[in-house]
Amino acid sequence: FKCSACDAIFSRNHDLKRHARIHLAVKPFPCGYCDKAFSRKDALKRHVLVKGC
Repeated sequence: FKCSACDAIFSRNHDLKRHARIHLAVKPFPCGYCDKAFSRKDALKRHVLVKGC
């Protein structure tokens, strides 16, 4: 599965859809402690752990 915006290639369609949120600026995972939001759940988890939110 190939991204039409940047030509990245993924073996699963699910991974392509997750990747596409980067280009669409969709950030469905907001931090409950500050005003940041993330396109991926793992990025939110990392933010909370590193920033201590």
